[in-house]
Amino acid sequence: MIVAKSEDAPSVFTAEPHKRELKVLISPMLQEGVERISVGMTILPPGNSTSNHSHESEIEAWLIIQGTGKAVIDEKIIDVGPESVIFITPDSKHQLINTGNDEIRMFWVYSPPGGEKAVLDGLQK
Repeated sequence: MIVAKSEDAPSVFTAEPHKRELKVLISPMLQEGVERISVGMTILPPGNSTSNHSHESEIEAWLIIQGTGKAVIDEKIIDVGPESVIFITPDSKHQLINTGNDEIRMFWVYSPPGGEKAVLDGLQK
């Protein structure tokens, strides 16, 4: 069993125009015995957005726990808020935009793991 807490995970802070805090909580790159999945967290301040990007081989799921905004998935715009779950297939362009007054806090899950490597690499700089 692995228990990972957000407050214990190291953070990477990205710069404008996509200012946010990123954390990797569970990954084969961090914990022995983890396979086929990684879990992290994004904290997105009001008025900010993630970059519009895609992943070649990973599916991604977002679990919104706080805040409101818009998810843009392959140019389709969807309102999101607490308790929203968004499933993103490989090669789908996706972006999250915080349109509310509070930060968005969301967990993201990759399967297979790998997308979290960029965040972990950011810890090394």
